[in-house]
Order: sequence, then C-alpha cells, then structure tokens
Amino acid sequence: MIRDDHRSTSEIFLSITAEHPHERISIQDIIDSLGERGFGFALLIFSLPCIIAPPGLSSAPAVILIIFGAQMLFQYNQPWVPQWVGKRSVARADLEGIIRRMVPVLRRIESWCKPRLEFLIGPLGERLLGLLIIILSLVILMPGPGTNGPPGLAIAFLSIAVIERDGLLVFAGVVGSFLAMYLAITGLILFFNWIVPAVAGWLGIAW
Repeated sequence: MIRDDHRSTSEIFLSITAEHPHERISIQDIIDSLGERGFGFALLIFSLPCIIAPPGLSSAPAVILIIFGAQMLFQYNQPWVPQWVGKRSVARADLEGIIRRMVPVLRRIESWCKPRLEFLIGPLGERLLGLLIIILSLVILMPGPGTNGPPGLAIAFLSIAVIERDGLLVFAGVVGSFLAMYLAITGLILFFNWIVPAVAGWLGIAW
C-alpha cells in the first residue's frame, strides 16, 4: 500500500468530495479516487456510515466491507467492487457531511499513530484482518442494538492501523473488535428475547 506522506488521512478524505465535480458521487468514483492508496482508505470511508447511520441504513456499506474483507483475505492488490455495486451513488453533500463529522476523531487518532510492530501488518496479518473485517461486517448486517456502531468503529480503527502501518493500533483494534462482537451479541439477545416478543405481543402474534 502506498501512503500519502504529505497529507493526513482526514485531509485526503475531505479532498475526495471537494474535488468531485458532480452533485452525486458513485461508489466506483470513490474507489477510483482512493486507487493505489489501498484497502485501508477504502475500509475507512465505508466504515464511517456504519458508525453514525441509523439502524437499517448500514446494510449497503456493510456488504461493500465484506467484499473488501474477502479481497484482503485472498490478497488482492487493490480494492475492487462489482459493476452493480460501483454504479450506486450518494449525494456528495451527504458524504462530505459524514466525513466532516468524523474528521475530529480521525485527527485525534492520527496524532497517536506511527509505523511500529509492522510484522503484525504483513501478508498473513492482512489476510487475518480481512477475515476479521468480514465477521464484523456480518455483525453489522444483523438486527439489534449495538450491531452497527461498535463493529463499524472497530473496522475504522483497523483501517487506520493498516494505513499508518501501526501494529500497536492493529492490536488495539483486534481487542476492540472482540469487545464490539460481545456488545453485538448482547444486543441480539436483547432484541430476540425482549424486543421481538414485546412487539409480537403488541401485534397479537404468538412468539
């Protein structure tokens, strides 16, 4: 992966929307603008909606994250999406709003990062991270409280770790991933044991 040594991650993301000439930006446009910067940037930009979007609106980015995770697992050189996914678009202003909301957090994380323990981000490490990202993305697709934000945040941490080649942040992201999965499992138990029966009872349906 080629890093941009002159601009921070947050600045690069802001430039994606600032330099785009149209009112809507397709997923393929986003991938093309990241290009050789690799999977870290692609994972980060598609994990942001999972962190802040309401439940039910994270399915599309979660599917794209699964695609990227699988590509990391099978050691693709660059991120790629099928044409039917690449044609989907979002309003440029909406994407810029999401990025601007996350910029303060990104800048704080960037201030902690530096290349270290890079053996954790070698070929085997990236394949294992790809598998972990697939699992976290599948959790995001599940219903229930806590299944969106925590896994999305864990993927964002892992993606920044890949961008900055920071093995210590990878370790922190893996620990955070297990915590996110614990919260998601707790949310699913709550959803199926309490919320679904309550709604079914209100509707007069046996559960």
